[in-house]
Amino acid sequence: MSRTTLKSDPSDVRARNIRAVFQLLFPVDQMSRAELGRRVGLSRMAISEVVGEMVDNHLLRETGMDSRTGRGKRSVMLAVDPDGWRIVSVDLTQTFVIRGALVDLCGRIVGRVEIPCENAGDVQLEVVGELCEKLLSMTDRPVLGMGMAVPGVVDPDGVVIRSVNLGWTNVPLKKRAETRFHIPTVVCNDTNMALLGECYFGDCSADSMFIKIGQGVGAAVCVNGEIVNGRGYAAGEIGHVVVDPKGPRCVCGKRGCLEALLSVPHLRERIDSEPEDRTSILAEAGQRLGRALAMTVSLLDLSDVSVFGPPEIVGEAFIGSMREELEARISADYRDMPSLHRCQQGDDLVLRGQAVAVIRQLIDSIHNRSLVEGVVRSTSEGEQLHHDPGEPSN
Repeated sequence: MSRTTLKSDPSDVRARNIRAVFQLLFPVDQMSRAELGRRVGLSRMAISEVVGEMVDNHLLRETGMDSRTGRGKRSVMLAVDPDGWRIVSVDLTQTFVIRGALVDLCGRIVGRVEIPCENAGDVQLEVVGELCEKLLSMTDRPVLGMGMAVPGVVDPDGVVIRSVNLGWTNVPLKKRAETRFHIPTVVCNDTNMALLGECYFGDCSADSMFIKIGQGVGAAVCVNGEIVNGRGYAAGEIGHVVVDPKGPRCVCGKRGCLEALLSVPHLRERIDSEPEDRTSILAEAGQRLGRALAMTVSLLDLSDVSVFGPPEIVGEAFIGSMREELEARISADYRDMPSLHRCQQGDDLVLRGQAVAVIRQLIDSIHNRSLVEGVVRSTSEGEQLHHDPGEPSN
């Protein structure tokens, strides 16, 4: 019987090595070449070659000698070079404002732009393009890529299949952005990006669930360190699951969706009309969410549940009631109860998580890009994120 041996393409090996080294140092760790070589499994010569290329391409920088005392030669330490490149990150989750940021290679925001929407829920692609232009004009560094976080279902090609909050259906956002700016663009679901940000900058385990409560309600799940997208890329889209058939009308047309009951605008409206019942309203909301999630948490044996939302909403009453509901509905006889906590990362979490997604997807493509010339942006004056006649409209 013949046996076929699959050989690795040298460029694939090189890309894997760059990703592995960068992953060890991102966002703010430091290691020597020898330690990196041991961790990645490369010889001294091979790791020196990989690191040398990454330093030349401004992915890494030498930070000085290690702090050892005593005998032996001290090692030169390496870290991610925060100033070599910039990422343009855009958050489209709010219906009344579009938020964008310039992010460095360590995931830190170094500049930001916000553009209000004239009509709530009316996010126009032309305005998204205007925001990106403003961000690009704020830096003279080469741009690694652009990232856009969208509430709704997004496929791997960057097509927004459906976003109820934005009113978009089959919008090829990645294609339009790349056509205009000639910069690689990564489009993702907003809650997945919040989870990614929590994993890198917050408190998140390899098996966790992230709940984002804002204009809508979304979830993201991480299993064995990988974000679950689902067959139709709609994993975590829990906002329009009906939990109370007699509940209020939702923007999707159904009654009693989780989003219609737990979104920040809905809860604030209830609290404003019944301020004396504030605690009971928030406790009821936490109970509803705990009841809705108990099956999934138990089914996937998750160890962490993180809830993101305004502190005046996702506070002690909300979290406490949610915890009680999870404990009442999940058997503790053969497993530990998951840790439940409020995410402390703040409003920039989606922007930073989206930047991480860009870095992870594009970090090994830099050898094909000119650092001297920067990333070419051939944008004609007045050009917009236009609608092609053969494409679906937003």
